[in-house]
Amino acid sequence: MFRMEDRIRKLCSQILATTKDEEIEPLLVELRQALRLHIEGLRRRLGSYPFLLERRQRSQIPPLDHQAREDTAK
Repeated sequence: MFRMEDRIRKLCSQILATTKDEEIEPLLVELRQALRLHIEGLRRRLGSYPFLLERRQRSQIPPLDHQAREDTAK
């Protein structure tokens, strides 16, 4: 069996080579299905991908001093 990418390429080539409209419709349905399966497979693989955790810690921003803000506004 072909790899999914090969199958998608083959279907695209067949669609571009086809001149009759009645032959294109089933190929488009098959291409849509192959693309959907490929996307689902990528989502599954991405879900288990080990993402890097951010090494730096976010520092806490101190709360805004309302008195100091009022003093600067005057």
